Amino acid sequence: MKVLAALPVVVLAGALAAGCATSTATHGASEDAPQRLVVAPDAKTHAYYFYSVAQLMAQGGHFKEAVEPLREAIKRDPDSAFLWTQLAQWLARTDAPDEATQAARRAVELAPDQPGPHLALAELLRAQKKWPEAEAALERVIALNPAAEEAYLTLARYQVEQKQFDRARAVLLRLAERYPRSAQAQFLLGRLAIEAEAWSEATTRLTRAVELDPDHDGAWTALGYVYESQRNPEAAVDVYRRAARANPENPAFVERLGDLLIRLGRFEEARKEIQGLADASPRDPRLWMKLGAVYYEQKQWDRAVDSFRRVLTLEPGNLRARYFLATTYMDGGRDADARVELERILRVDPRSVDARVQLGFLHGRAKRYDEAIAVLREAVNLEPKKPELFLYLGSAYFRAKQYDRAAETLQEGLTLDDRQKELHFQLGVVREKQGKFDEAVGAFRRVITLDPKHAEAYNYVGYMYAEKGQNLEEAVTLIAKALELEPENGYFIDSLGWAYYQQGKYPEALRELKRAVERAKEDPVILEHLGDAYVKNGLDSEAIAVWEKALTIDPTADGVKKKLEETQQRRGRAKSDRSKASQ
Repeated sequence: MKVLAALPVVVLAGALAAGCATSTATHGASEDAPQRLVVAPDAKTHAYYFYSVAQLMAQGGHFKEAVEPLREAIKRDPDSAFLWTQLAQWLARTDAPDEATQAARRAVELAPDQPGPHLALAELLRAQKKWPEAEAALERVIALNPAAEEAYLTLARYQVEQKQFDRARAVLLRLAERYPRSAQAQFLLGRLAIEAEAWSEATTRLTRAVELDPDHDGAWTALGYVYESQRNPEAAVDVYRRAARANPENPAFVERLGDLLIRLGRFEEARKEIQGLADASPRDPRLWMKLGAVYYEQKQWDRAVDSFRRVLTLEPGNLRARYFLATTYMDGGRDADARVELERILRVDPRSVDARVQLGFLHGRAKRYDEAIAVLREAVNLEPKKPELFLYLGSAYFRAKQYDRAAETLQEGLTLDDRQKELHFQLGVVREKQGKFDEAVGAFRRVITLDPKHAEAYNYVGYMYAEKGQNLEEAVTLIAKALELEPENGYFIDSLGWAYYQQGKYPEALRELKRAVERAKEDPVILEHLGDAYVKNGLDSEAIAVWEKALTIDPTADGVKKKLEETQQRRGRAKSDRSKASQ
């Protein structure tokens, strides 16, 4: 049986205990309603004084001191089951379980037909893990008072604590049969159904629980959980909305709704829900954190910044909020502000690996490669068993064109976990730059083995073959596989067009390269390829136009300059030859 991560057995036991604590008193009520056990003291004048003194001490939390006057009361009224029961409960609070159990047994002897002493004895036996005796005491309570909902719930709780879920279910079914309108019984049966992954029964039971008691927060929460677990998010959204309407004073349902909407990518709906909560509780930093996360997903950088700053106003030491603020600055193009926040984090927590990684990215983006390498090396030293840190450091070496160091670092990461596909992928990129063609192909093929849906690995191998003019049929097949996974990727389309070009299929190449430019208009390499295809299809003027555009994007592209000059010269000679021929 699977134990739920979100709704563990311990919580289920707690819910059963809560069911006992919230059962209503029914002194004088009809037999058809669940009853809470009530025991009144024998009011004997000569014992009452000492009982009153003991009670005052107990009310102040001084149970150990209260025991002595209570014993004095018992001396004066030794046949009071109530006083013996009270003594048992207070002794249990003073870590005297054996004496407490003896007192409870004496209470049962004095009042075998009263449920209260049996219930007290059951709790003491349960604390000592004497389950059979504890359960027998509860069954006696039920026999004495079949209307006592508390006894059923307590018995079921004991069985859940022992992980005897089927027995607990049987007890709750007895309660539900006696009281079909018991929302607590339906709720707990629903929870047990969740434990057993009996989702249909769980839905039925929990739906019935909220129908019987619309204020039952636990039942609403569990019902939403069932729908989420069954990948029925729309039903879960409906449950949380209904729960929020039924319990407007409980903001937890709106918060759950907002969290679910975020996971569904419905950020504007989530924003409205969370904004309402934040407006109602403006000093709750959790809500501003969530609101900041929503704005971040919506790429509303300024509003995200405002929300995270609001958190820091309420909790200046919240490093998580400061980290999110820094990443928001980074994505919003405010690198200087991001650096300030990351350095603040590191002053407070020098061992923050996440802050070092982001700072390394910032340095790399600014082409401060030595600083990037230094800060990422520190991150690796702090967490030398994390393969992904070797990926970040290896990538920094790669951007610094230190290819040998990059390869060494990536291979070191792979010694920790050879199934890290991104390490293999980056190693393939490095090997290709080193001119180690076969090793690069081997690295990319390893990625494909680990992840048959890694589109970039298929494309990379295919494009490498196309560039070298080798294995062109396989190149087309590999690139086509990449396009199956990402059909609108302009770079993959360019690879396909270039493979066709290398095969001499110039019309097909021109068709695909035009499509590639439509999807990646500002890439100078794709524009260069398109120009080459235009030339092969006899369209020199079109080739000149796209090459000129490529040079506006990358004026350092000497190969494009040479092609452009040669084509212009050829066109000039052709024009001159035609002019001479016409004379």
